[in-house]
Amino acid sequence: MSVAELEKRRLSVLLDIRQPQAYLALHPAAALAEECGIEVNWLPLVVPPLLAPSEPRSDDDRGVKHRRHRARAIAREIATYAAVQGLVIRDYYRDADPAELDLAWLWVREAYPERLFPFLAEAFRAYWARELEISSVDAVASLVDRCGAGEREFQSWRAGVGPRKAAALAEELQGIGVARAPCYLVEDEVFVGRQHLAMIRWILAGRQGPGPI
Repeated sequence: MSVAELEKRRLSVLLDIRQPQAYLALHPAAALAEECGIEVNWLPLVVPPLLAPSEPRSDDDRGVKHRRHRARAIAREIATYAAVQGLVIRDYYRDADPAELDLAWLWVREAYPERLFPFLAEAFRAYWARELEISSVDAVASLVDRCGAGEREFQSWRAGVGPRKAAALAEELQGIGVARAPCYLVEDEVFVGRQHLAMIRWILAGRQGPGPI
């Protein structure tokens, strides 16, 4: 799928399962789509993982201190929003290879689109509860099976055209130039971060009345 084809969708949501902010974005994006009567085009995006705050040192300069305070503020924000949504996030700084999970994501999206959101909801839940190793072929295949998305078919697709399709999509998404998740593609606009949901809602509603500021 090319970037041009992506932009034909009313709402594409790009998430990296290793980003706690992406988990926080999952259910609100689904709720917004239901409210607007549209379907979300869910896509995997690989971005740098969240970095843990450094331990204080006597020789820390101003920049190091600022980054530490910023990291701690981000952690507090994650905790606040996770509590509101009732989400369990056991380790904000998990960092595993997402390639196997992303292959399964694309398989379910292609072959069982009606199962995609349940698959994503369970994948994110289990990953952040430390119940799923996303770099394990067997663990990911088992998740596909539990979600009713054809585990044997997935294994065949994964051993065949799957990796090439994943690589082609990743290359297209890199062209957007996004380094953080969640990312939203709405008509011809690109938004990074959940703070833009009000603007996205306004666009999807036909830009009626004054835009949110």
